[in-house]
Amino acid sequence: MQAKDAILLTISQVTHLLGQIEAHEYRQPLPEFDGSTLGQHFRHILEFFICLERGAPIGTVDYASRERNLLYEDAPGVALASLHAFAEALESLQPSAVVELKAEFGGADRPCYQSTVGRELAFVYDHAIHHLAIIKIGLRCHFPHILIERDLGVSPSTIKAREMVG
Repeated sequence: MQAKDAILLTISQVTHLLGQIEAHEYRQPLPEFDGSTLGQHFRHILEFFICLERGAPIGTVDYASRERNLLYEDAPGVALASLHAFAEALESLQPSAVVELKAEFGGADRPCYQSTVGRELAFVYDHAIHHLAIIKIGLRCHFPHILIERDLGVSPSTIKAREMVG
């Protein structure tokens, strides 16, 4: 499976979740998240995708330049529409294209590192998996009526290891 396919699978899982979550649940502060919401985690995932989508054509990816668009964390439908727009844009991203990654650390003198769109696709996928694992905890603790896929927020290597064990 290629990074684009893995991301599309993740977007499908998120679509399934967002179709079940009521807006008030999406915006509810959760103690396990130290008062953050499901919506804030979904926004965070989405904005990393958007940073890659916008940065790849200009050759510089800067995840610190996120919009922090409150609509994505308040309205599940808006987040879902933006995710689907990213899924469509994903096709135009060329994994072999070279980009500069602007690091989030370093203060005013933020260093840049050479990367590729393919490497950054792998990064945003791993980043999404991490946040989906956190989201899964919140869902299980507070919204047991929401159906969650077993592999949501689980890395492919863990899924393979589970299959080998039995």
